[in-house]
Amino acid sequence: MSNTENGVKLDVRAYPIAEPKGSVMAFASVTIEDMFAVNNIRVVNSEKGLFVAMPQTKDKEGQYRDICFPVTAELRKQLNEAILGAYAAEKEKAPPAKESTAEKLREGAKDSKAQPAMKAEKAAPKKSDPEL
Repeated sequence: MSNTENGVKLDVRAYPIAEPKGSVMAFASVTIEDMFAVNNIRVVNSEKGLFVAMPQTKDKEGQYRDICFPVTAELRKQLNEAILGAYAAEKEKAPPAKESTAEKLREGAKDSKAQPAMKAEKAAPKKSDPEL
């Protein structure tokens, strides 16, 4: 998805996670002006909605620091809109979500609890008649 509305050319690709395990919903990459690429941008879901998190690294004190980031508010706004737009477009193209294996197992467990328990009966070994 290419975006040049505000003068800066952005080529954005979003990669939604099929079965998110946490708050990260997708990863994205952006190429700026066909000259600079940024990978591992995250689309994160929070209580306030979706937001864009730039790639980070952990410093010696254990704090996370952005590796790269937009310097101006205008570029940040353009990046956020382009990335969230690309994410929304990819989600629309994606086929309906299939039931996950974990969901299937939970449903199976519920079904087995609903059915009466069957006791396994041990069949006594048959004694054959001794031949006379």
